[in-house]
Amino acid sequence: MPVFARARAKLPKSPAKWRSGLEAALTVSDIAASAAPLPEAVQAMVQAATSMLGAEHCSIMLLEDDGVTLVLVASYGLPTEVEIGHTLRVGESIAGRVLVTGKPLLLGEVDHDAFENFVPKSRRISSSIVVPLRVHGRAIGVLSLATSAPATSFDEDDLRLGQMFADQAAALIYRAKLHEEAEHRSSDLLALVEASKGLLGALDVESLLQSVLDGGTRLAGSSEGFVALFDSDSASISRGVFRGFDKEQIRSLLDHDEVVRAIENVDIAIFRAERGLDSPTTAAVGLRTGDGTRGVLVLMADPELIDDRRHLLKAFGQQCNTAIGAAELHTEMERKESEVSSIIQSIPNPIILVDAHGKLAGINPAAEQIFGISGSFSGGTEITGALGNEEVERLLTGKGDLQTEVIAGNPARTYKARVRDVRVPGAPMGRVLVMDDVTTERDAAQTQRDFVAMIGHELRTPLTIIKGFARTMLRRIGSVSSDDIGEALRTIDGRANQLERLIEDLLYVSKIETREASLRIEQVDIQQLAATVAKDIIEDHVGREVLLDIPPGLVWACDETKVGLILRHLIDNGLKYSDAPAPVVVRASDEGDELRLDVIDKGIGIVSSDIPGIFERFRQVDGSATRSHGGTGVGLYLCAQLARMHDGEIWVDSTWGKGSSFGFSLPRRAITSDVVRITSSEDAGINRGA
Repeated sequence: MPVFARARAKLPKSPAKWRSGLEAALTVSDIAASAAPLPEAVQAMVQAATSMLGAEHCSIMLLEDDGVTLVLVASYGLPTEVEIGHTLRVGESIAGRVLVTGKPLLLGEVDHDAFENFVPKSRRISSSIVVPLRVHGRAIGVLSLATSAPATSFDEDDLRLGQMFADQAAALIYRAKLHEEAEHRSSDLLALVEASKGLLGALDVESLLQSVLDGGTRLAGSSEGFVALFDSDSASISRGVFRGFDKEQIRSLLDHDEVVRAIENVDIAIFRAERGLDSPTTAAVGLRTGDGTRGVLVLMADPELIDDRRHLLKAFGQQCNTAIGAAELHTEMERKESEVSSIIQSIPNPIILVDAHGKLAGINPAAEQIFGISGSFSGGTEITGALGNEEVERLLTGKGDLQTEVIAGNPARTYKARVRDVRVPGAPMGRVLVMDDVTTERDAAQTQRDFVAMIGHELRTPLTIIKGFARTMLRRIGSVSSDDIGEALRTIDGRANQLERLIEDLLYVSKIETREASLRIEQVDIQQLAATVAKDIIEDHVGREVLLDIPPGLVWACDETKVGLILRHLIDNGLKYSDAPAPVVVRASDEGDELRLDVIDKGIGIVSSDIPGIFERFRQVDGSATRSHGGTGVGLYLCAQLARMHDGEIWVDSTWGKGSSFGFSLPRRAITSDVVRITSSEDAGINRGA
């Protein structure tokens, strides 16, 4: 029963031929069942055909894949010079013509001169049979049998029997070739899979290039080669892995026309490069990623293997392109992620990111410090309850763009919190919270409001008194005694002086902050200066006393007016915040390189938590507008700035309930007049004790 559909061959008439045909068919079945390699199977069929028809010569020639060449694959009785692998052109010789026509031939004595490329025989042939090996109606080869003895000439039954045998042999050969091709392709695919294993999941470019070279050399049956990627600007090698090549050889190969063509066309080129190696065949596979990165894989290849695996190397090159492109993309993403992370980590503003499920996705150090959590340990937890601040948590779990002010941190500070949705095309990704510290601005705004209230109060008090006395005198101008007039004028003059000093303080502050204040340095008698200031101030503090502990004749180079202003504020504060009969002491001493002055009282003192900010602008321990002692909050700030104008320092040492000691120092300097630039008040040092 035929395996493949084909035209039924004419059957032999002789019972003996039938028996021979059946025996031959069984022989072919046995050969098929043996699963012998194709060359051995074909040779066994030649032996069976020779025995079946009693031939002296027998051969099988198969058609090559090119469709124009017949090649001898098995023979019996041919001269030794006719070796396996002998070829004929289709259409030439008897076998070539039978293949073309597809019809069997029964020939008598053959004139070999009549056929081009006739396969020579040891003796003249008296009879021969030439039949096509047919599968699916297509000839895949030729079976030839011949005899030299006239007594054993072939007949029509022999021709039919030979065709029957050829058809069965063709089916076996066809199946065997299909099996070999399937095994070959399976082997090739397995080789491709093995070569590509290293490409899977590799995202580090350097490691990936090593895997590319390993896989390429495995496919090419060699151990030498190199893979290189080129810089897009300079076209020089930016990255590469090399094995068995020196720099000169690499340069020579990269300049080779075939390699250049493979790179330009992203193709494979196989050529010979003379390097004095046993395997001079070279394969070059052009590489190019989706981002346009060019490269090449160059391999020293096994000549017997590389032609069959050309298509595998090209497929491997395409896989390499994809893998390298993915690794480059991963590297770029890591770089950008690192840049973004570095920026976020370095931003002083607190930043919190939650995902679409309301879980903590990221937090920078500033936010970690405020909320007291660690991003590395808290990542992925529900944001609700994680921060310990319900208002901020509501913002992060809400919807849409939100903005408000929140109080957070320890110590508590005021932040402007802004929340926005983070989206990728087509889907929400989460929400991000950014907080701006506005504590300073809010404190400054509150300070300005307090200052306006204080300055209004301080200005209104003397003006009210001046206005009251002036109106009283105007209403009673004819009946007021001279003593009353004198008392009223003294009161008006005192309050006017108070108002003048207040305005002068504010003007000094303005000049200092606009960098317009200057120093007039001269030799000043410190004892006399302190006495003058104390006498002026004590008139407003009836029943109080100021003691001067200053060596007589102590002269120092400084600005008399500005040092006097410092002493006036410190002495006035000492008298305000202490009670009689305790005096305020002014002490001065020459420390060699600097003059030290201290104003000491036995008053109520200052709470330690209030000391750090006591020299700031508009700052008062009692900040209410109704406080008992009055003041604008610029006195100590002005003292600190005037001390710094002299390159000196100012400090305070105080204990609550026991009194305070305010001191400042003036460095020794030459007598000159210069303009001193003043920096921000934060630089005013409070770093010494009395």
